[in-house]
Amino acid sequence: MKPNQTQLNPARKLFSPKYPPVDTINTQTPNIHRMRIAVIADDLTGALDTGVQFTQWGYQTQLTDHPETSIAEVTITNTDTRNKTPTEAYQTVYNIAKQLTHDIIYKKLDSTLRGNPGPETQAILDATGETTAILTPTYPPTGRRVHNGHLYIHDTPITETEYINEYRHRTSYIPEILETQAHITKNPENIKPGINIIDTTTEKDLIETTRHNTRILAGSAGLADALCQTLRNPPPVITIIGSMRIQTRNQTTQLETRLGATIIPLDTTKALNRTPQYDAIHAAETALKTGQDVVITSTPSTEIIEQTKTKAQRMSLTPEELEKRVTAALAEITENLLKHKTSGLILTGGATALAVTERLAIKNIEILDEVEPGVPVLRLDQTSAITKAGGFGQPDTLIRATKYLKRKHR
Repeated sequence: MKPNQTQLNPARKLFSPKYPPVDTINTQTPNIHRMRIAVIADDLTGALDTGVQFTQWGYQTQLTDHPETSIAEVTITNTDTRNKTPTEAYQTVYNIAKQLTHDIIYKKLDSTLRGNPGPETQAILDATGETTAILTPTYPPTGRRVHNGHLYIHDTPITETEYINEYRHRTSYIPEILETQAHITKNPENIKPGINIIDTTTEKDLIETTRHNTRILAGSAGLADALCQTLRNPPPVITIIGSMRIQTRNQTTQLETRLGATIIPLDTTKALNRTPQYDAIHAAETALKTGQDVVITSTPSTEIIEQTKTKAQRMSLTPEELEKRVTAALAEITENLLKHKTSGLILTGGATALAVTERLAIKNIEILDEVEPGVPVLRLDQTSAITKAGGFGQPDTLIRATKYLKRKHR
């Protein structure tokens, strides 16, 4: 049952400075004021898989039954309402949200929208007096996405999966799953009062969604990760690709599609003739200044690879000479681009990594971590970097590497 409106807190301006800086919470980043975020989840695993997103971005995150008194930057409360009735779930979440004065309240949803996502999101709106909420369960690493207000797992509507057996209604249309009034929009700038369901597929879509100043957000771990990136706003990552492996080309496509990276092909004719790559450098600098990740690749397609080999043969260059001239051009571009602020550098292909480290006159290479097997994290003097052999990795390896560098940037 909806509480009497006289009980509701008045709407509050988003991000108002209710709290002093929390420098004592995280001594690694002193003198930085961080927003306080409350997460309300309906089961324990969901609480934890969302909490770790904040932890990876450097937030002190605490699972607690008393978020109103916790001094952690991010508090997570498990209501254990996944299998409760809509009325019970609403009231439980309402009682918790009523006590919260956090800058952002994040309703953790199951990525397949099991449980009571509608009543629980509405409860937060009613308890806080806020007028709008943004909702999307999209989680790109697991293929969850929203299209025209319908929920899909990859290209399969949720109605054609095993999850539909846990719904009260057999439908993939999210407003019907929520059992509440909601608006469908492809553009978060067009949100209206109430619950707004945003069509999203990729991390890029989710980041655009979180850039809208809305205090109440509802989503899976995917939207939480995007929120962290928006709040942190790390500088872009530069990826340099000299490998001809098809795995790397597929990984580059994923990086462009999901994260919105700008792909800039090397001018291989200039590389073979040892001509400066001014056009590529200018295009990359333009993208970096707008915060876009940049990929410089000498092998954007099979056709370009074959054309480059043919040109080299006409110039009587051996395969070794071809490789040296291409990697030297990539190293030249890298040196110029590192004059800009970045979160780090990804180098793909052993010859490329060697050429870049030599061009930069790297004195010390410190091995720090591993993104996944065969993909180490390094410090090249003062530059954070990740290297990858051309034939290594999964389709999303470059995405993981890019996210790793951004999460660790301080």
